Amino acid sequence: MKTIALNERTFELLRDLKSRLNHRSFDKLIIELVHTKECSPKSLRGSLKGKAKRFTRKEREDIMGDNNRWK
Repeated sequence: MKTIALNERTFELLRDLKSRLNHRSFDKLIIELVHTKECSPKSLRGSLKGKAKRFTRKEREDIMGDNNRWK
């Protein structure tokens, strides 16, 4: 068995989650959290690469309201 250090807020979050999910131990909770993370789909960041056109400077200024950015 090993011991890990957690700050108080992290411990409270884990304790509350353990209670809500009705786990009997922190070990089982952490194993479930790790398993969930490993099985989650990869980030979709970059999934539109090459499929969407780039904004022109004017379009970006109109959308983002950063007219002074380029000056």
